[in-house]
Amino acid sequence: MDQSAPVRTAVIGLGRAGWNFHVRTIRSREDFQVVAVADPDKARQQQAAEELGVAAFDDLTSLLKGSDAELVVIATASIDHASHSIQALEAGRHVLTEKPMATSLKNADRMLATAEKTGNILTIHQSQRWSPVFAFIKKMLSDQRLGQVFFIRSGTYSYARRNDWQTLRKYGGGLLNNTGVHIVDQCVILMESPIVDVFGDLQQILQPGDTEDHLKVVMRGENGRVIDLEISTACAAALPCWTLMGTRGTLTLTGRETALLRHVKGELAPVETINRPLAADRKYGVAGGEEIAFEEVELEARADPGPLFYDRLHAAIRSGAPPPVDPATSRETLRVLSEARKNTRFPGGV
Repeated sequence: MDQSAPVRTAVIGLGRAGWNFHVRTIRSREDFQVVAVADPDKARQQQAAEELGVAAFDDLTSLLKGSDAELVVIATASIDHASHSIQALEAGRHVLTEKPMATSLKNADRMLATAEKTGNILTIHQSQRWSPVFAFIKKMLSDQRLGQVFFIRSGTYSYARRNDWQTLRKYGGGLLNNTGVHIVDQCVILMESPIVDVFGDLQQILQPGDTEDHLKVVMRGENGRVIDLEISTACAAALPCWTLMGTRGTLTLTGRETALLRHVKGELAPVETINRPLAADRKYGVAGGEEIAFEEVELEARADPGPLFYDRLHAAIRSGAPPPVDPATSRETLRVLSEARKNTRFPGGV
């Protein structure tokens, strides 16, 4: 194989993600080339054939038979991600699957087993790992001004009523599988420890269908860190999108451009417990009093995320580098999603 040759790529599913992200991204690059597409919609097939000059098929089976693509991008409905990924892997192709990787742990495990058996690359499009804001949050975890981070809150809010397939469970829809899988994936990384406890509350407030449009997920790591994640399409207020609490300060992001860091200035004086059931001078607080000086700093809420997803994917296919997203880490994200659904009226898929 000519290592300089573009990666021959097929895309199945020409909707919002398949067309607007994957096809558009590949068209802008010289190291990937769209050679085939598949979609059940004839108008989308015709558009792809005319604009890309490639063969267009009705389904994955006909695409695999009629195309020499090395890489297949799976951008179909969430409920089909597992079966389509397994079919493409078994046909000898590398696979990039849109999130969520599957709608059940059972099918995620089948995907992992098939990738191991075939030796082909399987990676998941957890694209928000490459967000400059997320890169900034990861960087701040080790900022000495914060101290030891013990609590993180993530919030994503809007007020809208969705009515497409993402509102229906039979297609693998729902806020947790759609937006939630991105943020939970980020939080799994930010935990920096195995997750031992998960609580979830899922509600349907505004939208039609039979899936959730408001959710809370609270997770606790083996290291004691707690992350509180809230996503709602039924919130009309602008609330903080990230909060990091540390032993020396707190970081808050209300928008996506700047962050406010309020931290202790200088060293904290030692404090000892007064071992008697009487409050000095009948007051709350520390005997003798203590004034803590704080400093507030406004920071740009962006950092360099490093080589982007498709850069890493090309290196994996052509040079044997690790895939941009290890599917085992996406499997852990899916486990957290599954735990969050327990004891709610919104079970996962199959």
